[in-house]
Formats: sequence, C-alpha cells, structure tokens
Amino acid sequence: MTPSILSLQEILTHCRTLPPSRRAFYEALLTHGDVVAVRVNYLPGSLLWLVTTPSQARLMREGHDPDAHVEATILSLQEARDLLTTVGDAVPATVYEAAAWLLAPPPE
Repeated sequence: MTPSILSLQEILTHCRTLPPSRRAFYEALLTHGDVVAVRVNYLPGSLLWLVTTPSQARLMREGHDPDAHVEATILSLQEARDLLTTVGDAVPATVYEAAAWLLAPPPE
C-alpha cells in the first residue's frame, strides 16, 4: 500500500456508486471545512480521516457505517495538532499540512 492523501471532495467526484444518503452526509460534512483521507501503514485499517472541526469528527464517528467493513481513525485538526506537537513536530495550520506531517518518514 502506498501512503496517500485524498480530499473528500475528490472521493465524491470519482465515486459515482456512493448511495445518495451517504453522499448527502459527506457533502454536509464539507460545509463545515476540509476533510481528507490519509492512507498510512501504521494504523489499524490503515485509513485516517482528518477533519477541520470537532463537530465533523463527532459526526463522522457517529455516522460510521460498521457494515462497510472499513476500520478508520478519525481525528479533528486540533487532535492531530495535539498528537504532532506531543512528538515534537510543528503545529499544522490545515488538515492538509497535518496529513503531510503524518506521512513524513520517521526521523533517523
């Protein structure tokens, strides 16, 4: 698996088979700020969702579909900032910066 970053907007644009109710849910999430999916090798399920606000994180956690058989970690930008500053990294200003830091190779 290659680590990567995809915006939720890109996913919605290219995923034509998404049920209308899920599409509406994700489009509503985007009205609150950016949402990105990050594929990483070091997490269970290897999928990390980074969202701009705590409200988006709460909605995504509550709206998770267990029938989709996808394990994912969901972090708000503030949670990602807390994690990154704990390990000594810079404070990201956006979910895209946080994603880039989370994909950076570990220090040697």
